[in-house]
Amino acid sequence: MKRKFPVGGVDIIEKSDVSGLVSPLYSAGNWQASQREFFMAVEGVGRFHVRDGNTVEYSVAPGADRDWVNLYLNGQVLVALLHQRKIINFHASSFIHDGRGKMILGKTGAGKSSLTASFILAGAGFLSDDLTPVVFRNGRPHIMAFGRDIKLRTNTVGQLNISSESLKDAEQGTGKHYLQVGNPSESDKPLDVILKIEIGDVSVPEFSAPSVAEKFALLRSEICLWEMLAGMPETETDYLQQLVKIIKKVNFVRVLRPAVIRIAEMHEAVNRYLDR
Repeated sequence: MKRKFPVGGVDIIEKSDVSGLVSPLYSAGNWQASQREFFMAVEGVGRFHVRDGNTVEYSVAPGADRDWVNLYLNGQVLVALLHQRKIINFHASSFIHDGRGKMILGKTGAGKSSLTASFILAGAGFLSDDLTPVVFRNGRPHIMAFGRDIKLRTNTVGQLNISSESLKDAEQGTGKHYLQVGNPSESDKPLDVILKIEIGDVSVPEFSAPSVAEKFALLRSEICLWEMLAGMPETETDYLQQLVKIIKKVNFVRVLRPAVIRIAEMHEAVNRYLDR
């Protein structure tokens, strides 16, 4: 059985069983990785094998929820495939503002998806949610448009007053919803600004420019599943060079926000900064 995937040139094949790697360079928990292959076993969900950046084989555990199988295919499996292709990817969301890409970094709960959704609902173009690949066109970093739905908490849905007609329930047990974006971007956009959102002891959002060393550390820490690269030395080396290129070409700002802030207030503060 073949499935559609967020990136092209990939065969997605369902099998009765999927084997682990013979000689992994890295093993931890339910993962195995080498430069060309990745294996993951998820109890109650399935087993997944990615190779050569173009083939995904998976088996489904008896009684598994297919939505959760799809979640892993579009999560860790997709990240492994991008790593095999040496396409650097970040735990980030992104949108288009004034024709250029803005990427939002931050830990879970920092507000990446809610802020992105706020800009989309205000008319910005959509690029990605939670997983953001960056590619290079003529030496300049561009955000690869994914066009996946935006995953939101119930509180965010309420604050943004999103109609139920634009939503579908996320995976069972998550208590979240997917905002179905009508017209996502179909082309890569130049990466113009990176915003790193952090929560701090402030009353209003504060913006500051990190040092070069801080930029490098912050970006490196947000690469998706960096630990996987312990088994992929070629990709890790290539990513270090890509990080340097991004730092040289892209504006980077740290945004310190209050622990409690309305999405509308955060949107207004960030929009003022971007419109300077």
